[in-house]
Amino acid sequence: MDSIKKELEQINISSLRLRQNVMPIIKRFGYASHQMDSLNSVISEFDSLALNKVENIISTYGWLGKSEIGETANSTLFIVIQHAEDNRVREKFYPLLEASVNKGESNRSDLAAMQDRILVNNGHNQLYGTQSKNDGKLFPVEDPKRLNKRRKQVGLKKIKANLD
Repeated sequence: MDSIKKELEQINISSLRLRQNVMPIIKRFGYASHQMDSLNSVISEFDSLALNKVENIISTYGWLGKSEIGETANSTLFIVIQHAEDNRVREKFYPLLEASVNKGESNRSDLAAMQDRILVNNGHNQLYGTQSKNDGKLFPVEDPKRLNKRRKQVGLKKIKANLD
């Protein structure tokens, strides 16, 4: 498991390094710039390769929990699947993440974020306010008055949401 843990931790580091360039490029050149298109292509290629590795790991070992591979590597399983372009990938792995959360082996906040992304991509309101548009505004939220109560239940911080 140590080699899998290290591989997942390296995927996490590489993903963060790539994504830390997004905001500086948007601020300097704009979201619809050639530079942003180029970065998005690199990120998309990276995400595709990472997803292939994660799918192979999960098909071989199942959803590995924190006690098996540590917090960072476990969260990387979620992050890679969350970044998949196809919502069916999230729908496929959601039950495995849910089972891991129910055993205390994965973060409830990761499950909430995946659930929100699935809902938003299927045209529904999100529950936990984890998904925002390019302009920073949240996608529509179900029962906004109870948003922070739901967020607290899954370990997410309170937000003052712009729910327009």
